[in-house]
Order: sequence, then C-alpha cells, then structure tokens
Amino acid sequence: MTAEFPPLEASKIVSRISQILIQRNETIAVSEAACGGLLSSYLVSVPGASQWFHGGTLVYSLKSRLKLSGWNELDIHNYTGPSVDVALRLARNLKFELGATYTLSETGYASRSANLKLPGKEQTVGVVCYGVSGPKEDVSATHDTGSEDRCYNMQQFAIHGLKFLLQQLEKQGEDEPQTKRARVEENSESSSRGDSGTKKSPKP
Repeated sequence: MTAEFPPLEASKIVSRISQILIQRNETIAVSEAACGGLLSSYLVSVPGASQWFHGGTLVYSLKSRLKLSGWNELDIHNYTGPSVDVALRLARNLKFELGATYTLSETGYASRSANLKLPGKEQTVGVVCYGVSGPKEDVSATHDTGSEDRCYNMQQFAIHGLKFLLQQLEKQGEDEPQTKRARVEENSESSSRGDSGTKKSPKP
C-alpha cells in the first residue's frame, strides 16, 4: 500500500471521470462498505469536485443499511453476504435518494470478519462486488485481488471501483456518437425529399 494520497493510479482515473462528468453536465454519488470511505476521498481529491459529486453513504454495518439504504428488518434477516445483487440494490437506492446521474456501490470482504457469521457460506476475502446505476442501464461486476491484506484490499477495491465506473462512462460516450450519426442520416434523408415530402428514387 502506497503512502501517496491519492495514489497516482487513482488520481489519473478520477481526473478522467471529472472531465467526462463536467463535459456532459452529469453527476455521481457513491455507496461504500468495504472501502471505508476511500472512494469518496479519491473523488473529492480533484479540485471542483462539488460540481459533479453529490456525496454518498458509508453503509459499513447491517444497522446502517437499515437506516441509510432503504433496507427493512426482513432484508437484514435474509442477508447472505456481499453479492452483485446487494451492490445493485445499494446503487439503485442511492440513485433514488440523491438523484445523481450515476451511482457506484461496492460491497465485499477486505479481511475476515468475526462479527459476520453466515451459516454455510465462506467469507471470500479479497473479493468485491460493484454496482453502477446509470441513466440507461444498471450493471454489475466483481473483482478479486487475490490478497487477504486488509489495507491493500481496501485501496484496490476503491481503485477498481473507479475503473469500473470510468468504463461505464466511456461506454455511454461511445453510444452517443451513434445516436448523433443516426440523426444526421435522418436529416440527410429528409433533405433528399422533394417539395411533396416523398423520397426521391435513385437513378437506375
């Protein structure tokens, strides 16, 4: 784990995220668990982050999920540990609460926990689940650091979460030119019509 803050890798990713969000006039919010606040810290390390960062929640305990993430007692009782379904639910709920264009959530095991005992289910240390809720779709992913070092995992969970978010932002950007091209083609087709509005037939 590097002592540099933010780590250079995280700083580069966040700078790119900031550029995209400012350019599109979009916003982001995050729901954190295993990262312990690192996602938010990395994001606000960029000057002017308040322009696009709505904030977020740190749902570290099951009780906090009940209070901050729209869970009820039955959800807590039926909880079976970190999963992509849990990550997506956290992202969707935060999007509803804060109204950001995108929300990123993470949940995983940075290290072994004696306080979380799930019958018949092993704690997969080093594995984190992500959820991103955007304007067009909700997507999820997992990442395995292959390590049981708590501090290392926390940092890697945050960095890979930012990478995943950036991928979704760039994917959205790739879709936009296609939409614009379709509109251009439609306008070109309209301009080729006569005064009656009928399309001109091509010459044989």
